[in-house]
Amino acid sequence: MPDLVCEREGGVAILRLNRPRVRNAVNEAIMEGLSAEVDRLAGEAGLRAVLVTGAGGEAFCAGGDLKWLQSHETGEMGEAMSRRMQGILSRLAALPVPVIGVLNGYALGGGTEIALACDMRVMEEHAYLSFKQARLGLMTAWGGGARLVRLAGYARAMELLATCRELPAREALAMGLANATAPRGGGLAEGMRLAGEVAKGAPLAIRSIKTLLSAAGERSLEEAQDLEAALFREIWSSEDHAEAVRAFLEKRDPLFRGK
Repeated sequence: MPDLVCEREGGVAILRLNRPRVRNAVNEAIMEGLSAEVDRLAGEAGLRAVLVTGAGGEAFCAGGDLKWLQSHETGEMGEAMSRRMQGILSRLAALPVPVIGVLNGYALGGGTEIALACDMRVMEEHAYLSFKQARLGLMTAWGGGARLVRLAGYARAMELLATCRELPAREALAMGLANATAPRGGGLAEGMRLAGEVAKGAPLAIRSIKTLLSAAGERSLEEAQDLEAALFREIWSSEDHAEAVRAFLEKRDPLFRGK
């Protein structure tokens, strides 16, 4: 089996880190596989949601494989690896549909950075996050630091990055870093349930919502409102909107075609 597996259930793609013997630690094969799958999924018109999870029940991802990381012997090589993974996770985050991280176990170091690149996160009750890079004499390198401060605020980000403490699922939920918790072994089912709710919306509308939310935090209120109005204009005359109106009047579920 490859180290990165892509499975499909209808319009939902499931990307699975598949190295359970080493707690799904990231190596060259995972980076290559993730890059290729993200690029392929970006062009799929029928895609409705993407789930990212790990194999086994212990770990979502234990970060970078230390043996592989040590092969990057110089600072320049380390920076090149950092920028490469940043690019992959940026493309994952930029997929036009919601990306849901399903943490079936703990996420350590770089594993937390993969989780934060997702739009939403489901954590099984035994799962936790630990930004433990500083304990290895390092810091975030795959975009996780910048994402964490945007999600949790400066003080919380500083605490989590500097103390490297374990953040359990329920605290992550209260902090807004998780969207839902699930019993042990139930994370994927909860992730699929969430993806199913997403799939009830019109595809063009969901993609437009993601475009707006992804850009709004980096723009002024006026600029974000301009983008919102422009996106609204585009989907106002869509076939999906017309179908939704017909379905409402006919008291039936709409049949969206993404047009």
